[in-house]
Amino acid sequence: MKRIRELVSVILEDNPERVFIQVPEGLKKKVKVLQDELDKKDTDSIVSLEPCYGACDIKDTEAMDLGCDILVHIGHTRFCKDEKIRTIYFPWYYQKDPVPILESSIETVQDFENIGLLAAANFRPSFEKAKEFFESNGFTVLSDAGERVEEGQILGCDVSSAMAVEEDVDCFIYIGSGMFHPLGLALETDKPIFRLDFEEGSLKMVDFDRFQRQCIVAQEQAKEAEDFGILVTTKKGQSRPDLAFELKDMLKEAGRNVSVFVMDEITPEKLEGIDVDCFVNTACPRIAVEHRTAFRCPILNPRELKNVFKNLKM
Repeated sequence: MKRIRELVSVILEDNPERVFIQVPEGLKKKVKVLQDELDKKDTDSIVSLEPCYGACDIKDTEAMDLGCDILVHIGHTRFCKDEKIRTIYFPWYYQKDPVPILESSIETVQDFENIGLLAAANFRPSFEKAKEFFESNGFTVLSDAGERVEEGQILGCDVSSAMAVEEDVDCFIYIGSGMFHPLGLALETDKPIFRLDFEEGSLKMVDFDRFQRQCIVAQEQAKEAEDFGILVTTKKGQSRPDLAFELKDMLKEAGRNVSVFVMDEITPEKLEGIDVDCFVNTACPRIAVEHRTAFRCPILNPRELKNVFKNLKM
């Protein structure tokens, strides 16, 4: 309730008449309380129940069309830079203490002296406590900020903060849930990656072999493909139509047939009737990494596609 009141205070600073609220799935139980608090202040609100995949997935156009003064994006830090209306980003921090897990698992990383410490945005308090723990136990902790992320923060599509210290660390330790963020890093580095998982209460090295094998298979299949479908999303922070047509030109020069398709959320079901041999995903890389085998034909991210045609020297 304390965080809700804090958020209400931030919202009311602009004295809005109508507020559009976006919230990730795990925080939907909080929105009714937030709306009730705003109603007490005579401020109307609309809550989006569409999936919210991150700060790249903001509904500023929808908020504006619904006559809202402010878009409130809960759970993420800022990613987009050209929102159409006033947008408030409100990270929702989890107050979880990593020290008990680290104390019981420190032997897992005892062979590494220099640690690249990373976290999802919502685990910033845990990041600070973990950093203090490692330094007090003789480890050297390195972290940096990226162009669009805070110190030590990584996204599945932006691991620039990690790569800024990659040459100086022996391993990376990621604090957060899920595989998407550390998997994005695994595609960029050969350094060992450990994940501190609060649900399991463990610190374990992450095995990415399955995803890497799937990537290799998809690239091999793409070499034989004749008809390509390039996928573009309308999600604000993921939409890259210029890249799509750059890839189209590259494929056509290589003698391939190419079509470009657009949708909001890219799913295998929407593509069932599209007769192509290979899809190219220009939206969130997670689609083609974590869910690669859900599609009926190979699906590659742009870098993987370029790798295929570079190797073929086309």
